Amino acid sequence: MGRSMNLKHRIPLVVLSTFVMIAAILFFAGRIYAAGNSESTEQFATATLGVLTGTTCGTDAEKSFPEANIKYFNTLADLLEVLRSGKVDAMIMDQGTTRYLQIENDDLKMVGDVLSAIDMAPAFPKTEKGRELCEKYSEFTRKICEDGTLEEIDGIWFGRDESLRTVLDYENLPDTNGTLTIAVDASLPPFAYMKDRNVVGYDVDIAARFCEEYGYRLKVSNMSFDSILAAVETAKCDLASCGITVTEERAESMLFGEPVFKSGNIVVVSDGESAASSGGGNDNEENLSFAESIKQSFEKTFIREDRWLLFVKGIVNTLIITLLSILLGTALGFGVFMACRNGNPVANGITRVSMWLVQGMPMVVLLMVLYYIVFSKVDIAGIFVAVAGFTLTFGATVFGLLKMGVGAVDKGQYEASCALGFSDRDTFFQIILPQALPHITTAYRGEIISLIKATSVVGYIAVQDLTKMGDIVRSRTYEAFFPLIAVTVIYFVLEELLARMAGRIEVGFNPKRRTREEILKGVNTHDKN
Repeated sequence: MGRSMNLKHRIPLVVLSTFVMIAAILFFAGRIYAAGNSESTEQFATATLGVLTGTTCGTDAEKSFPEANIKYFNTLADLLEVLRSGKVDAMIMDQGTTRYLQIENDDLKMVGDVLSAIDMAPAFPKTEKGRELCEKYSEFTRKICEDGTLEEIDGIWFGRDESLRTVLDYENLPDTNGTLTIAVDASLPPFAYMKDRNVVGYDVDIAARFCEEYGYRLKVSNMSFDSILAAVETAKCDLASCGITVTEERAESMLFGEPVFKSGNIVVVSDGESAASSGGGNDNEENLSFAESIKQSFEKTFIREDRWLLFVKGIVNTLIITLLSILLGTALGFGVFMACRNGNPVANGITRVSMWLVQGMPMVVLLMVLYYIVFSKVDIAGIFVAVAGFTLTFGATVFGLLKMGVGAVDKGQYEASCALGFSDRDTFFQIILPQALPHITTAYRGEIISLIKATSVVGYIAVQDLTKMGDIVRSRTYEAFFPLIAVTVIYFVLEELLARMAGRIEVGFNPKRRTREEILKGVNTHDKN
């Protein structure tokens, strides 16, 4: 009887222990599963997240992960690189772009549910022309949606057949009703990107078809994404379309047409193992030697789709801006110095205020003020705005150098010149200036080198310089190392060429840098008298 009672007491204990063990196993299994489950976003609550500057992804990241560390990047290529290198734990990206990226990058994986549903639509200025164009474009969008053309376009640009990804020759369309300028960022595939030296993409395809039907010629203005909305607001373009998300705040300053794409922002991570083994989509890269990988990167960066021509165009634009800014800036600085040299109070007052404004603003801010505010109503190419901006800054530099160089000349030189009967003009050009120039030529050469490097920000005002072309190539190759190194090497070569040119100028003005033969050139040293 006692044994039977003892057994009765043991059975509940055994059952209870069994339940506790099962619960513990399920709890820890759940924790392990949650830690490794790619469908959960809770793990990113305090993570470091990367987003593209100017997109709604940043807003969604802040709302969904208020305790996370949000980092902003200017290009998709930069964002992919920091994701793969582990500098960010995940990136917030729209599903459409991610779908395209996954075609060539099998290490990218979408995590969890959509953070927010978004509509992508073309944007138009709030002008009479903009409203009329917005109505036409919306009508066209509804039409191609109803007849299945929009679905066909989706299949082309989000499919895997690269040969189908072509657009109409929009630059040579009949311009019965004029030309439309569309602002895009050609580093955001599949909505807009560079292929065979032309800007193509989902949004560009729709715009080209619209222009063909309504009798417009299309001109594409390529600029940084975070500058596009400013271009629309100031009417520097007729429309903008490259995966632009509709928001209430944006709608306050611009018009949005009928949505051309519905998507959602989502968390995207990189599977490190897949990336390492596949090289972001290429199964053969793991077997390549260092030399072979360099050869392959060279082919992707320069040879494929004749991308070397993009670099050539970028170099030409960079040199145009640099050389014109040097010439015009030198002339401007010298002219202002001559106007202020004798203490003219009006000229000196204007100069002080102008230099305070020009030198007080970062170069990129100055360029954007000129492009979007000063020249907002003027149809002027970004490259000329860049020349104007750098001419102002270089002119201010030349003015300061001349002031320093002339100030280094002893005042007794003026007195001696006056005693000898020289006029003020002759004194300056024949006696003071030749002595001042050796004091400033070295600094002048340094400013030239600084100028060519400073031109790397002109992509913000729709200028395709060397740096911008490098970004475009990186957005196509998904590589950071080789395109960046290539751009760096090209800059070094350009700087060396300009430094040598400036060095020859320095030798001409500085007697200490000239050889005995150069100093005595034209002098008859054999004359016994």
